[in-house]
Amino acid sequence: MAPVDAGIVTHVATLLVGQRVPGALAEARVLDRANRPHRLGDSWKGGACVICFLRHFGCTGCSEHVEELSPRLLELSALGVRAVFVGNGEPRFIDGFVARHALEDKRVEVFTDPTLAVFRAAGLLRSAWATFGPRGLADQLRGLSHGLGWGGMKGDQLQQGGSLVVDAGGVLAFAHRSESVGGHARAADLVEVAMRLAASHAAIHV
Repeated sequence: MAPVDAGIVTHVATLLVGQRVPGALAEARVLDRANRPHRLGDSWKGGACVICFLRHFGCTGCSEHVEELSPRLLELSALGVRAVFVGNGEPRFIDGFVARHALEDKRVEVFTDPTLAVFRAAGLLRSAWATFGPRGLADQLRGLSHGLGWGGMKGDQLQQGGSLVVDAGGVLAFAHRSESVGGHARAADLVEVAMRLAASHAAIHV
């Protein structure tokens, strides 16, 4: 691992599109709202899955990502694509997050990992500069200007997010690593990749 400043912990894994998800990530455990553990790799058993890592549950940048993706969640479900959000706050924060973003009927599963182990296994950045540097602050101001309020500190504020699309065989079809608070993947890109996977799956099973 290359030397870095004290405010940054670099990623510990490299995810490559077209290759299988590393075992450490597939075997990583995330918690549901009842504090029950789930194997992340079960998320793509039987079908494609979109996974969005959302930092802490009060994050303004994450709110921006969720608000952008939320209108497409039912569309993903109709295609047979599973949607999973993973935060890093305590499980007790999940209910408030779901209510805040009106996700109750959106066919999305929300998990968390306060240990950050799944974030490390996904090779995601944990960085003070990404949170408090010029780009991170601009991201937060953008979110606030769009009416996305801050939901309080509900997890690790230095951890950054990312997005994956994984096919039913555990092969990575899309990977994005956020470099700042609001540097999330475009919802349109996630949905486009998921649609291609769904179409391919349907063609195979005709």
